[in-house]
Amino acid sequence: MKNWFVMALLVQLLGQLLGQTCQADQFIKWQGYEIHYTTLSSRLIPADVAASHGITRSDNRIVTNVSIRRDGLPIKATIRGTATNLLNQRQILAFTEVMEQDAIYYLANQLVDVRDTLRFVLFILPEDASETYELAFVRDYYQ
Repeated sequence: MKNWFVMALLVQLLGQLLGQTCQADQFIKWQGYEIHYTTLSSRLIPADVAASHGITRSDNRIVTNVSIRRDGLPIKATIRGTATNLLNQRQILAFTEVMEQDAIYYLANQLVDVRDTLRFVLFILPEDASETYELAFVRDYYQ
């Protein structure tokens, strides 16, 4: 079973079990692209998967996962963004590209307080697009 499939399954199952602790995968459609995005506690990622992708597992760390598809195929992209907490402290997100046989996704690992609300703003430029999509969303975390 591929790592991306394991992560997607974990996110969906644990999102249902843990409520606000993590969010199940969401996607939007934009100019023929499907942009999938999710956030989850880094503790939900198995240790071997986290190690292979350079993810720090900790109670105060989360992972943002973004992938782009067009016509059912994975698309490379440039992704940059920030996460801002309730105290208006902003973290710049450093996304790492992960390529697998049937998937390309982008991961960012960031700090979060034990109980916090984060406002995400991501700028997504698919490699074959001429425009950048601005994705804004909010996540609440309760650990």
